[in-house]
Amino acid sequence: MTFPIEYHPSWDIKDSSKLDDYNRCHRYYFYRYLLGWTLDMPAHDLIFGDAFHRAREHQLLFGYDDIPGAYAAFEEAYRETFPQETDAIYQPKTPAAVLNALVQFAQLYSRDLVENEVVEMDGKKMTEIAGTVPVDEKRVLHYRMDSIMRRVEDSRIFSWDHKTTSGKWIHDSRWDNELFLSIQNGTYTHCLYCMFPIPQVLGVEFVKTGFEYLQRGSSARPAGYYATTRRIPAFKSPDQMNTWLWTVNDLLDELDRDMDRLSHSSEADDVLMAFRMNPKSCTAFKGCEFHDYCLAWQNPLRRCQEPPIGFKTYFWNPAEREATVKKNLTFQI
Repeated sequence: MTFPIEYHPSWDIKDSSKLDDYNRCHRYYFYRYLLGWTLDMPAHDLIFGDAFHRAREHQLLFGYDDIPGAYAAFEEAYRETFPQETDAIYQPKTPAAVLNALVQFAQLYSRDLVENEVVEMDGKKMTEIAGTVPVDEKRVLHYRMDSIMRRVEDSRIFSWDHKTTSGKWIHDSRWDNELFLSIQNGTYTHCLYCMFPIPQVLGVEFVKTGFEYLQRGSSARPAGYYATTRRIPAFKSPDQMNTWLWTVNDLLDELDRDMDRLSHSSEADDVLMAFRMNPKSCTAFKGCEFHDYCLAWQNPLRRCQEPPIGFKTYFWNPAEREATVKKNLTFQI
């Protein structure tokens, strides 16, 4: 199969994030993952979240009381991109806010590692695990899980997955509802099904941390940093997992059909009849960065030789991300 744009090996790598974005808008997927266009600015939310994962991994491995070590793990990852002089720009998601959150987390959840333990497999503690998991006889999804935990009282298996946000979004029930049906939730549960007997698996519990900074406080809430943590048990039944598996394969089939349509498209076409737009997603999150180009370009194949001003080319490849444990999975028989 040949295409009117240059092929990139990352096209063949699929993960939950890519499928979520494809489901959100096929044209967005075309711009972001086939052309590789992204805003030419540091992805602060992503880098901050990854660094926070490193801090939480340290606490799981070495104890919640080792706050200096957890904070050092955060800073090592975060400061590679964001020096200290940028902290004021990204308030309230700053290293000082993380230090406050780690202290609070250790106090509120001091019994976490008494009531639960990190699973060990092949001599390795299961934190920051990445690899592939099959979804049919030929296709796999790439995954990256924060942790695999065992509940001490009954040996049930689950995963803690950490999310970071600002304080004003931490109680947003719409986000909670999305987590239950998210492709990511199903992917991680599917990974657990491939490693453990299904009756032993609980699923995924999302741990959301909201960061807030008050410049002017009150007697009830003095000025300073605040962190709010909420845990969302988003466990899925085997029947619900059957629906997830069908959904994922249907999305992959649809993506294959779009790639086939793209292979038959050219600059001469009046309209790009592949990777259709979804106008209902243009205002999702902070708004789509490609909105103006969807409005102006009926066939973006005529304009895609280089990214527009303010964009750069960066192909997202989850297989290239660092992980503590690499583990490719197979179906449980």
